[in-house]
Amino acid sequence: SLKWTRNQLFLRSRMLQQTRRVNSWNAFIKAQLQDANEGLGRGDRLKLTAFIAENKARLLRDYGRLTVAEKQAYNVDVLKSREAKNRTTRANPKAVKHDMNAAFTSMDREVRFHYVIVLRWMALHARTGMEGFYVAIRGGIEDLVEPKIFFTEKSQKFVQDVLGIEPQHLGLKLEAFVISKLDECVTLNRQRPLNKLISDCRELIQDELEFFLMEKNVSGKVRMNYTNYERAIVERYGVELYNWPLPGTVKNPSKVGGRAHVQKLLDALKSHSCKWVSLSEDDLRDRMTENRECQARGEQVYVPRKARVRVSQHASKEMVDSDESSSSSSSDED
Repeated sequence: SLKWTRNQLFLRSRMLQQTRRVNSWNAFIKAQLQDANEGLGRGDRLKLTAFIAENKARLLRDYGRLTVAEKQAYNVDVLKSREAKNRTTRANPKAVKHDMNAAFTSMDREVRFHYVIVLRWMALHARTGMEGFYVAIRGGIEDLVEPKIFFTEKSQKFVQDVLGIEPQHLGLKLEAFVISKLDECVTLNRQRPLNKLISDCRELIQDELEFFLMEKNVSGKVRMNYTNYERAIVERYGVELYNWPLPGTVKNPSKVGGRAHVQKLLDALKSHSCKWVSLSEDDLRDRMTENRECQARGEQVYVPRKARVRVSQHASKEMVDSDESSSSSSSDED
């Protein structure tokens, strides 16, 4: 069918592949390597593996001192460099105008209507039935490009009938908002969704755990285990999440309570008042003894693994009958 064919074409399209999430450690190393190679010729530049091997102690120390904002700044630089690879920059505004007009005009005239962007919409629509639109406007008063818009049929009807505005007017209003720099004057007091705050907490806990264990020369990726935190993290690796700011023990950020508790945890993680620390051998021994005593008193410190359910497979009726018949025949022979 047509729907099946679209799924086969679009689901495997490289245009739908998502880029990896930026890792703060990798972004930091990239920036440090670029600084070290600045001014060096092509044959004299340091290789990544050699650079890390020679400066591992210093890099770990400097990375550990970074604040959350500084790590995010490194991540932003990586995202900007990714975008720069996919964008052609022209210094002349008139050249930009002619380039944009020629590109959109050619796409309008081609059978492949707005090929690159519309292909994405068609792929999403084929998989999920989604509808949508895009509006592209100039970013500054020096630019000469007029608004470029695209609406699917249902999204255009929504804008006209529900919002009471023509699609072209929506593009012009957005352009006026950007050109007049109203975005710098208007302050929007919107709270981040709770699920985003929870995701931020998990990400900070996981990233800091990975970095801390890397300092301890633990190989392989270690996932944070909230269910069996004491056994799988504390006792196994000799580390703990120190100064947990909420009542009770360390638990999944999605189970700490409402927005106030999640925000309190996030603030503590960002300020490093709640952070990973290493336990000494004596502290670890005392911790393990205390855990076993609590478990003996009935407190659930160690959560047992779920037993694997084994599905018994019964022989088919034909096999049973044949066995019975063969046994009966052998008895008759005896």
